Amino acid sequence: MGGLLCGALMAKHGMKVLVLEKNYQYGGSLQSYNRKGYNFSTGLHYLGGLDKGQPLHKIFSYFGLLDDIAYQRLDDACFDVFNIGGYEYEFPIGWDSFRKKMIDYFPDEEVAIDNYIEEIHKVIDLQEVNLLHANGNNEININEYHKINTWEFIQSLTTNKKLQQVLSALNFVYGGVKSKSPLYVHALINNHYISSAYRIVGRSSQISEKLVSQIIANGGKVITNSAVIGIDTADDLVKSVKTINGDVFTAKNFISNVHPSTTMSLIPDGGIKKSFRNRMNRKENTLSAFAINLVLKDNCFKYRNHNYNYYKGDDVWYASNYNSVTWPEHYFMHYSVPHDGGKYAKCIGLLTHMEFEEVAKWKDLDSKKRGADYKEFKEDKAKKLIELASKQFPELKESIDSYYISTPLTYLDYLGSPKGSMYGTLRDHKNPLGSYIHTKTKLDNLFFTGQNLNLHGVLGVSLSAIITCGEFFGTANLIKEINLDET
Repeated sequence: MGGLLCGALMAKHGMKVLVLEKNYQYGGSLQSYNRKGYNFSTGLHYLGGLDKGQPLHKIFSYFGLLDDIAYQRLDDACFDVFNIGGYEYEFPIGWDSFRKKMIDYFPDEEVAIDNYIEEIHKVIDLQEVNLLHANGNNEININEYHKINTWEFIQSLTTNKKLQQVLSALNFVYGGVKSKSPLYVHALINNHYISSAYRIVGRSSQISEKLVSQIIANGGKVITNSAVIGIDTADDLVKSVKTINGDVFTAKNFISNVHPSTTMSLIPDGGIKKSFRNRMNRKENTLSAFAINLVLKDNCFKYRNHNYNYYKGDDVWYASNYNSVTWPEHYFMHYSVPHDGGKYAKCIGLLTHMEFEEVAKWKDLDSKKRGADYKEFKEDKAKKLIELASKQFPELKESIDSYYISTPLTYLDYLGSPKGSMYGTLRDHKNPLGSYIHTKTKLDNLFFTGQNLNLHGVLGVSLSAIITCGEFFGTANLIKEINLDET
């Protein structure tokens, strides 16, 4: 999505744009696929900050992504349910409602809850670009909250173990690691969803299709099935890129929306400073994922206008406690909005973490030729995950018509993310500058964009696109345009 946003923004400002897409379908995590007449979104499960006046609403309005695309607001009283060690907690939309709900659950912890919310808003207020406040430069503010560990911060507020876990509960949506995740990531992501939460109605690829149409309408071009296999450099500049089809393209400037280490692998030795290459290659990545998309029988499984998050144990930092032997111990259940607006679901998804090493032995094989043992591995894992979900939803097993499986290799194949990383590079409070990736590279006309720069997810990649394009037009200028467009 980040690359398409950059392309649309550049084309809108009169630049000649060409987008090269590796896959037959553009949009990265926005890609959708159809099975038995039903559409599944591969990466976009829900969005936040989409109420009028909120950051994502402003961005979507500017890019025309509110036109002819429907979004369904999740229930005000509960957009996410968290089952933590057998106890269920509901997260409502809106900070006032969130405060009231938390105090209902933990009446003796009002001071801790108020201190938490107050500090979260302090963090948010400092992230000017993330709030679409023009700060006059193209930088993300590296401040004290980039250096504070989320889990340590939450522990400092209360000794109540259950409250600590509940306040941490949304960490799965940013691939949180207990010993590393900085407070600014936690604050921005929590604010993003608690402020408002929505589902797209229909295919997530509607968004990418809309962006592509804008690029083309403004004189640009998008070519699919054109993976870049080489970047030619000289004199600290990119001279051209070569695709798998043998085509060579020259340009004045180049933007890479693939993972920084993947980008480095396309540049020959000596083509970029070795120290910079090594730094990009050393970036630690978030854990990968295992997903099942299920087609359900008619009138069997109730549609829920919220998500359901299950943790078998009492620790929601699943990425920090991942164990392949006891897998699965967690799942995130999300729903597709019923086409007929009815009360029964036809498509749902189950998503959880998985380490790449569990599928690494098949990584060098063609995706269609990984053999019977890979298929058996997938089926075994799928049955275990469905079995776990069926403990909370006993009707699920008998409601399944068919299902389709994704593993870390799927994320590697389609997103090009090293080891199938779900959310790209990991942010580390102990090394905020080292885990931050600038839009500029050590080649004067090569720039980065995407989830690895700022935040992952729709808001993160949208903001990264604005920051990247800010190198050409000024981030402050673009933010003013976006804010003015909504008024």
